[in-house]
Amino acid sequence: MTRLETTTIGSLYRFSEDPRESIDNALAFQREHGLDLLTDGEQRTDMVSYFAESLAGLGVESGMPIITGKISLHGSSKDFSKVKDLKYIRSKHPDIPIKVALTGPTTLGMTCGSRKIESYYEGLTDFRLYEDIASALAPLAEEIANLGGHVQVDEPFLSQGYRDLKERVALLDEITSRIPRERASVHVCGNVGRYGVLDLLLGLENVSVLSFGFAGRQERPNIFVLRREEFEGADKMLGAGCIAVTPLSEEGVDSPKAVGKLLQDIVNRVGLERIAYAHPDCGLRATSKSLVPIILANLRAGVNLLA
Repeated sequence: MTRLETTTIGSLYRFSEDPRESIDNALAFQREHGLDLLTDGEQRTDMVSYFAESLAGLGVESGMPIITGKISLHGSSKDFSKVKDLKYIRSKHPDIPIKVALTGPTTLGMTCGSRKIESYYEGLTDFRLYEDIASALAPLAEEIANLGGHVQVDEPFLSQGYRDLKERVALLDEITSRIPRERASVHVCGNVGRYGVLDLLLGLENVSVLSFGFAGRQERPNIFVLRREEFEGADKMLGAGCIAVTPLSEEGVDSPKAVGKLLQDIVNRVGLERIAYAHPDCGLRATSKSLVPIILANLRAGVNLLA
């Protein structure tokens, strides 16, 4: 049987105050725990603050990112911190598989705009905001792919439902239009069975992997909307989140047996050939530092139980 690969959604706790040393430690940590598709661990900052330095129209007020004007890429895509970090990783590890997460337009726009919009956009419902973010993200995705990286667009907010949801999902194709389809994935948190979210995501042309959680309380219903024929018809692969990231104690971490059973249930729904990799439900930045190694160990052990 083919060994099922594992990865993370992207974020890990900080390993060091020095960014490059922290990235080195994050990579070593992932390899120690048997992960196959590695990430930079998002060691510099959170998933939103990364962009304040690279996108014109984003600023920081009282330590929080806000919208100051029309959003566009500021300078060269090569100067984006995640691109620089990927170049650093490639200089030391030219052959390891690497995935880089980019925060999608809905999540980035809603997060920053809900704090303040100083000018240009009329408010959170002004769709130009999300279109401009998508246009700015596309060259960043292209640069990452040119360096051999996989691009994961994080859109946790999409499961909340929007009147213009179809148009918001379509922006994901714009972001990934310049990169090989097999290097593009989208991660959405929450229940993707509501509001027609899954159906719209299956219609994406330039994305090969859809990544969802199945282990958390809000994500458990996701398994019931999986249909093998729909994934086959759309030529989509599934990133299967099969261990929760919110335990409060070691006793609360999903056991390898629980991980293996959930993963087997997912396989029964879509087929093993349609699973790209297994991963924790979401990022691990907010998870207790002492529990992250246990979660990753149980993930790998649970995957190994797959019949």
